[in-house]
Amino acid sequence: MTAILVILNNYFHDVATAVLLSSAVILRVLERQAEQAPEALAALERSYPALTRFARVALVWIVVGGIPRTIFFTRYEWDPAVVKGIVPALLVKHALMAAAVIAGFAMWVRTRKRLMTLVKERDGRT
Repeated sequence: MTAILVILNNYFHDVATAVLLSSAVILRVLERQAEQAPEALAALERSYPALTRFARVALVWIVVGGIPRTIFFTRYEWDPAVVKGIVPALLVKHALMAAAVIAGFAMWVRTRKRLMTLVKERDGRT
């Protein structure tokens, strides 16, 4: 039973990483559109709260789900990778996942700052 729970946790941990990155990418695309077309700012403003909720939940799951993943890493990820001879693939996977989390978080923060600036400019405040 533990194996099933750990494997499910690891899967959802990976999905949470994808959700964080995809939410941030969508926000970034909307931000670029808002910079080019002022009417697109409304779409960014409407979408930001919902996409932020997705990103926050994903970030919490990444942190919380990372705890059991770390505890059981050797048994359920490292040892099978050694047996199958795919340790380099496992290392690349985790490096890419870490890069995705960092990139997603950075885009999310950048978009928030840019949204606040665009709203201030639109409203005539600086």
